[in-house]
Amino acid sequence: MPENVWPKYRDRIAGVWKTVSYELFDGSGPDKKLIAKPHGDSPLGRVQISPNAYLSAHMARPDRMKPLPSGKTWQEGEDAEVAFVARGESMYCGYFELFEDDEGLWWQTKVDVSTDPNRMGGMEVRRAALSEEGGRQFMTLQPKNDMVMEDGRRTRGVLKWEKIE
Repeated sequence: MPENVWPKYRDRIAGVWKTVSYELFDGSGPDKKLIAKPHGDSPLGRVQISPNAYLSAHMARPDRMKPLPSGKTWQEGEDAEVAFVARGESMYCGYFELFEDDEGLWWQTKVDVSTDPNRMGGMEVRRAALSEEGGRQFMTLQPKNDMVMEDGRRTRGVLKWEKIE
């Protein structure tokens, strides 16, 4: 296993990040084509990363973050209306380690809790790139594994985050 370089990057990465864009492509090469923006042009998401490398990531489709049509609370709502909202959300959290290789930075998070029970106890691996534009800090993440859309299509995701704290 390579050396965990978290201490080297802690000050640049620890903090709160908001989603700037979330795009899905048909591949990962230079000829990749944009096939979807599942959260639209104004995605709703936050990632909080502690100085001790604990990550909590939350994404939600803005078009689904409204009161339930029945007017009931989440706990009292009908299964179909709750599922419609829930399938528009993705969350996981856990400790991660950060590594460097010839391609740049990547991390792996051991998932403690997730909206998808299949992820719990597993590893989420992300390729990470840090940049700065006009004094603002950005982080672009690309999951190692394909992402699965609601219709079952497999895609390559690219998420861009801006540091807000």
